[in-house]
Amino acid sequence: MTVRHLLVAAALVGSLASAQPPANRPAGVSFGVIADVQYADKNTAGARHYRSSLDRLKACVADLNQRDLKFVIQLGDFIDTGKDSFDAVLPIWKKLKAPRRNVLGNHDLPFARKRALDKLGLKRGYYDFTLVEGWRFVVLDGMDVSLHGYPKGHPKRKQALQMLVALKRRKVNYAQRWNGGVGEKQLAWLERTLADSVERRQRVVVCCHFPILAKASSDSHLLWNHEAVLKVIEQHPSVVAWFNGHDHAGGYSEHNGIHHVTFSGMVEAPKRNAYSVVTAFDDRLELRGVGKQPSRTLRLRAVPDDGRKHKTPLR
Repeated sequence: MTVRHLLVAAALVGSLASAQPPANRPAGVSFGVIADVQYADKNTAGARHYRSSLDRLKACVADLNQRDLKFVIQLGDFIDTGKDSFDAVLPIWKKLKAPRRNVLGNHDLPFARKRALDKLGLKRGYYDFTLVEGWRFVVLDGMDVSLHGYPKGHPKRKQALQMLVALKRRKVNYAQRWNGGVGEKQLAWLERTLADSVERRQRVVVCCHFPILAKASSDSHLLWNHEAVLKVIEQHPSVVAWFNGHDHAGGYSEHNGIHHVTFSGMVEAPKRNAYSVVTAFDDRLELRGVGKQPSRTLRLRAVPDDGRKHKTPLR
């Protein structure tokens, strides 16, 4: 072998070695994200192709089943209207090989709240899980305080009416009946959960149907009390991303170290579909969009030092 051949071989070995992840940086783990399937057996209205969402969901599930995923989460508005709509989408959803996680959206409440939660396999609308090592996923219920799913006279419905009236007096664009808010009990739970994640040195992705940052969506879609929720998550350095649906056009913005991603609505992607595969690395989240959903690389801040203690203990 000539000197030239030796140099070429050495360069090739070096390039292959550099392509491998370092021993202390394992390959990423992936999960799927979909938003606003919004199926209903009714005709297209504007950009919303309700009936054909079923076919797009089937194609999405078939594709995701070919991938190695830790879980798949849908960010709410699985259906649009109709008490029988869940009976059409859930059998398709259950064909996923990966574990499924659900978020409650405003269109998911065509009947009593408890029945909707039962359909989605939820005991309550907010919870957390840790299917990926070093990561915690926190699901919030943006319909906790709302005009949907509660009977007349229910305290949460009364509170929702009061909030909506107050917002309308302020003449804000998100003073809409289709939005909702996070109640005080849930907000306290969120703060305790995030404080615990800091102590455990976990990175956190918060998932909710509603956006909380106007730059990441249209302001008419914002959670009613988005300022309060934003304040809580920004007090905890463990939080690196907020994932939501609701605004079908999608959107993105980074604010104070947190990536806010509004995922495109499947109901408004009749020709190209819309969903994502997200891969978590120790320094970034890689969002690989399918169809209408854009791809993004989200660079992450350092994991909080385990010596940091938050003033609110986990209860």
